[in-house]
Amino acid sequence: MRITRFITVFIIASALALFLNYQIYGDIFSDRALDRMGYAMGSVIILSWLLSSRLSGGIFKKIKQFGGWLFFLFIIIALYSFRGELGVVKNRVIAAVLPQVGFSAKPGTMSFYRSSNGHFHIEALINGKKVRFLVDTGASDIVIAPHLARSLGFNLNQDDFTKVYYTANGMGRGAPVTMKIFKVGKLTMNNLPASINGAEMQTSLLGMRFFNRLKSYQVEGEVLTINW
Repeated sequence: MRITRFITVFIIASALALFLNYQIYGDIFSDRALDRMGYAMGSVIILSWLLSSRLSGGIFKKIKQFGGWLFFLFIIIALYSFRGELGVVKNRVIAAVLPQVGFSAKPGTMSFYRSSNGHFHIEALINGKKVRFLVDTGASDIVIAPHLARSLGFNLNQDDFTKVYYTANGMGRGAPVTMKIFKVGKLTMNNLPASINGAEMQTSLLGMRFFNRLKSYQVEGEVLTINW
């Protein structure tokens, strides 16, 4: 019964806190609003415990129970206060397992661990579809594997392969295309030119056409960092 009373009081108090926060500040989802709500919810937990407690019972028992709730509240506030740092740690762990996903330590940058094959890979969204690229700063263009063309919205025929490449393996052809939306993490590039390769290839290449649009990029040890 006491748990039921606590949940009921907590829901009512939480709804009231959200309502007052919106009425006073006009928003509930901005970073400042979430900071205010972090402290407000701590007060709501304490208030809910007090209002749902029975009037009977020893004072020491209530102090012990209150101490437990206070410790729980401290843990919640600590986790909330370090949510940014914890988010970076989480992203680093994910990037260590999936190097192409990368992680962002601060706004305007993104870093990628070197893959087990010795190369850097970057996962991008092209018109909303995920594509895994091999980083190739020796290539001037962005070259997309032909088997991905149709799924990315490029309907091509043989007459579209008008671009000529000269590589170590000889001459090749590509079809010039424009990627309306190209995203890597929080970086968005619009109307980015690329080419669909004329011959089949296992991995798409991310060349200097992408890196030249960045503010800078650098490789330090096993980490590639892009800045924009």
